[in-house]
Order: sequence, then structure tokens, then C-alpha cells
Amino acid sequence: KTMLPLALATSIDALAVGVTFAFLKVEIAPAVGFIGIVTFALSAVGVKIGHVFGSKFKSRAELAGGLILILMGAKILVEHLTGGA
Repeated sequence: KTMLPLALATSIDALAVGVTFAFLKVEIAPAVGFIGIVTFALSAVGVKIGHVFGSKFKSRAELAGGLILILMGAKILVEHLTGGA
């Protein structure tokens, strides 16, 4: 139940990036390679940091993470609605 909305959100994000790349006529192979390397590195760092903080703070870490994501989404929404501030 938890993974389905995350998978859907990831798919929509990937679709948006793919359409943007098509409009910008980006070379796909170097872009995919760069995105893959950066994603792997940041994910590995995130897993390590998440493990350390998760074991220390548990539910407070989940709450903080959720609030940060909500604030980031609200900021992006406001920027798009106001024409980018």
C-alpha cells in the first residue's frame, strides 16, 4: 500500500523529465549516465545518514522528513503559480 503512491509519483516525475529532454533535444546517453551516477551516490549517502538518524530519532525523523517534503512541494507550487520568484 505504501509503495504504490511512491511508484506512481516516481513514474510521473520520470515522464516529465523525459518530455522535457525531448523538447530540449538533450543527448540521452550522457544525461542518463550522469543522472544514474548522481542518483546512486546520493542514495547511498542518504541510506547511511537515514540509518544513523533513524536509529537515534525514529518517529521524530519521519515527522521532520515529511515536513521537509511538504515545505519543498509548497515552495515549488508557489513558484510555479507566481511565475517563479
